[in-house]
Amino acid sequence: MQVDIVTPEKVLFSEKDISMVTIPGIEGQMGILDDHLPVVTFLRPGVINIEQNENRYFFTTGGVVDFKNNSLSILCQEVFDIKDLSDDQINKLKERANKKMKIQTLLIMTYLFLMQ
Repeated sequence: MQVDIVTPEKVLFSEKDISMVTIPGIEGQMGILDDHLPVVTFLRPGVINIEQNENRYFFTTGGVVDFKNNSLSILCQEVFDIKDLSDDQINKLKERANKKMKIQTLLIMTYLFLMQ
């Protein structure tokens, strides 16, 4: 399958013939193989694993995934190649992303409460 990891600033990864990608979906870890059913889902903060001869790992603070016709598009506000980050940098990014998710969850819950 074709896999593209894109931010507003650049294309971080774009390759064909990828056998499997594991993403941190909002519902939990999700593996996507060739000929997977079409899917659109949100990403939570976590690691994207691209399985090929030598696995590649990327950390994202969240985003959106679209898979159809054996083409996987991973759209992220922020995404980093893990080999370029220290453990401390990864932990700081994850902490910042989790705080952002908590605020968004609180806003959604408040909205739903007010709409009752």
